[in-house]
Amino acid sequence: PEQAVLTKSVKTIVDQVDAMKRLVNEFRDYARLPAAELQPLNLNALVADVLQLYEAEHASVAVRADLDPRCPRILGDAQQLRQVVHNLLQNAQDATDSAGAGTGEILPPVCISTHWSDTSQRVRLRVSDHGSGFPAHILQRAFEPYVTTKARGTGLGLAVVKKIADEHGARIDLSNRLEDGVVRGAQVSLSFAPEHKVAS
Repeated sequence: PEQAVLTKSVKTIVDQVDAMKRLVNEFRDYARLPAAELQPLNLNALVADVLQLYEAEHASVAVRADLDPRCPRILGDAQQLRQVVHNLLQNAQDATDSAGAGTGEILPPVCISTHWSDTSQRVRLRVSDHGSGFPAHILQRAFEPYVTTKARGTGLGLAVVKKIADEHGARIDLSNRLEDGVVRGAQVSLSFAPEHKVAS
């Protein structure tokens, strides 16, 4: 019995230390985010590059990509945009995983897509999940630091995404996905002006 109590206590301490490390790291990322160094880049290629890491990790929630080959290049900071893609994919996987926990079913994949709109003349990046969606009061404040729906979340992930989006002059939108009026998950979209529009 004493060994069991000791083992449980040690595990609790390790978990708390891990949580503190995660908070410190995310706060550092948010507070020290450098100014974006914008260079012409292919958003599809950047997304495909990041997805190679997700294909190798065999997560419980797969990632499906739908990349529009018509997308022109944008001006972006490759390192910061990789962080955006990582943050959004991890959030989407966590949300889908939490909603499907204990069902024993194969969880639907997270979807990441790009799209070029001839009408708006913008490149859109979208990540959607099959989680529980966001309560209305969270939707209004989701990009503020320390706002989170996760039991062990820091609330800095989407704040970092918003800060990077602002650096890129990107429009950002967060919404719940509805099917027949029922919330079936959430989606985050960022839209960027193409390189030639920014340069002109």
